[in-house]
Amino acid sequence: MMKNFNMLMFLHVTIMGTIMSLSANNWLTIWTGLEISIMSIMPMIPNNNFLSSEASVKYFMIQSISSSMMMLGVLLLLINSKIEYQMILTSSMMLKMGIAPFHNWILEMIESVELMIMFLLLTLMKIAPLNMISYLMFKNNLFIMTSLLVGSVFGLNQMSLRKMMCYSSIFNMSFMLASISTNSIWWFYMGTYSLMLISILFILSKMKINYINQLSLNEEKMSSKMNIWLAMLSMGGMPPMMGFMLKLMVIQMMMSSKEFLISIIMIMSSVLVMFYYLRLSFVSILFASSSMKWKAFSTVKSSSWIIMINIFMMPLLLMLKT
Repeated sequence: MMKNFNMLMFLHVTIMGTIMSLSANNWLTIWTGLEISIMSIMPMIPNNNFLSSEASVKYFMIQSISSSMMMLGVLLLLINSKIEYQMILTSSMMLKMGIAPFHNWILEMIESVELMIMFLLLTLMKIAPLNMISYLMFKNNLFIMTSLLVGSVFGLNQMSLRKMMCYSSIFNMSFMLASISTNSIWWFYMGTYSLMLISILFILSKMKINYINQLSLNEEKMSSKMNIWLAMLSMGGMPPMMGFMLKLMVIQMMMSSKEFLISIIMIMSSVLVMFYYLRLSFVSILFASSSMKWKAFSTVKSSSWIIMINIFMMPLLLMLKT
């Protein structure tokens, strides 16, 4: 009980630090909120895995380096230095979020943390740095293209679902960076991506799956396999799932901004991401299965919530967009 109370307390302080950074009007308060979030999530990282303590120390070192870079950029800003302080501030935030090419640290620690901490690292801990980047007038095209290529290409040869989710997060972060100039778009993208990610992690936790080959060997009900199948298709961006609407919205924005090179890279890399999510879908629903898929939802009524969200969300998003 005490452990649960401590986890709840640290989670609340982490959320409080993020809110503090979002509502701040000066760089010092933003830095303070970021440090509160970092110090609060660190006690939640250690678990029964013997590598979790190493992951906690690694996370502390990386975040300390990025915070030092941020304070250096703020000092250069305050003294009106000719050094490009916006580049230093942006690089510190990219390192803090684990965006390519600063992504190796999050890939190494993601295997040893619990799924709830993984969700926090990939969603909540990236909101405040993204909001800070939106304050800077710095072109992020290099980081966007690098994240698109790294997240799509390097995810093809992964057998670990955790690392695949991490590469997918890097890929989706590039779409958020591309729309960082419009707060309503990247906030909506982050919220919808968080909904898709938590649905996948909930199913993986329930089925106790960590690797691709476990998808075909598990003895779960067909309704559970259908749920993970639809969640994977939505995360990959298969129309008419809601994940497709997010990517379409950002690509349309980039085309209207005359960013044709980034738009082409987005489209080509989205095909690669769709490929490895389709591979997961085939393994989970087609192989080693002799039952008829269209009867999966006729027996369990509670298993249809994912298909309802994924399919019927896209017409609603189109209505809101217009």
